[in-house]
Amino acid sequence: MYSEKIEALISAALADGVLTEKEKQILFKRAQAEGIDLDEFEMVLDSKLTELKKSDKDKAAPKSDKFGDIRKCPACGAMLQSFQTKCTECGYEFKNIESIQSARKLFDLLQAAELRKSNNLAENDKEKNKRLSELSARYNSDHTLTKILGGDARREDIENERESLADEFAKSARTIEQNSETEKANIIKNFPVPNSKEDLLELLSMATSNAYDNDGVIGKEEEVWIQKTDQIYQKIIVCAVNDKQMLSQATNMIVSLMKRLPKDYKNFTRIPQEIRSEVEADINAEENIIKQRKIAVLKKYGIFAAGAIVVFFLSLIPNGDFGALLGISAIVALIIIYRQFKKAYKKASELF
Repeated sequence: MYSEKIEALISAALADGVLTEKEKQILFKRAQAEGIDLDEFEMVLDSKLTELKKSDKDKAAPKSDKFGDIRKCPACGAMLQSFQTKCTECGYEFKNIESIQSARKLFDLLQAAELRKSNNLAENDKEKNKRLSELSARYNSDHTLTKILGGDARREDIENERESLADEFAKSARTIEQNSETEKANIIKNFPVPNSKEDLLELLSMATSNAYDNDGVIGKEEEVWIQKTDQIYQKIIVCAVNDKQMLSQATNMIVSLMKRLPKDYKNFTRIPQEIRSEVEADINAEENIIKQRKIAVLKKYGIFAAGAIVVFFLSLIPNGDFGALLGISAIVALIIIYRQFKKAYKKASELF
């Protein structure tokens, strides 16, 4: 169809089954020099590439003499190492438009598990109500004479059976909850960590958000999320060797989680040596600020509480109705002070 030279260039470009932008530019430049219509030429190229992929579909893909098993940059054709998220030659960031969107996929898997739990609990409740209805129907079907002769003993038997059924299905519901918790933990543990920059950061954001809910207690599911966060971050450290911006974004998420976690969990992951001192200084500064805020709250409400206690003891001095009123007022004041203190202390513990 075309000259031998341009046909040879096309064959060389398509030898590995991939047509890069740089290869396209070379082919287009040659086609233009030979006066070939570029739109027609592009259509021919696409057709040849499609035919090549179709012919290789049912057999092993041939090894590329140009690149072997190493990936190449779609922009400049430079060879890439595993886990690279940015081309070291041209700076091109690899954004896979067919990305599996890991966070979305994991979210869907967990939602499906939650839906299964809800369906199982609904079936459990349905069966419980059915059994209770059958029990009531059996009791109501008894003859009046049987009910009279049975008296309290008969009613007690029915109540005992009803309580037994309630315990049985409550136990079944707890088993469903536990099984669902284990299922979701396994989904999180076994979910594959991706390689692309967007997926890694998106999945890390999801993991750090679910790793702790600021209640002071690390639950079973939160424990799994913390482990997953560590796994994702360590993968990012490997992938972001030549991408400091990506590492910085990921580390910021990790530091934010570390600040919120209880003391025993703050060192859940390994931060690269070159930025560790900066991160530790940031966390320590935040902890010192929170500590000062807590002390200020303790001092403020401590003074109010001390005053209310003094008033309460004064009310114990015999002085009639006034003393009783004073004592009640002191107790009410202490209750109000305690509630306000809890709110203020919790707020002082939170991040800015």
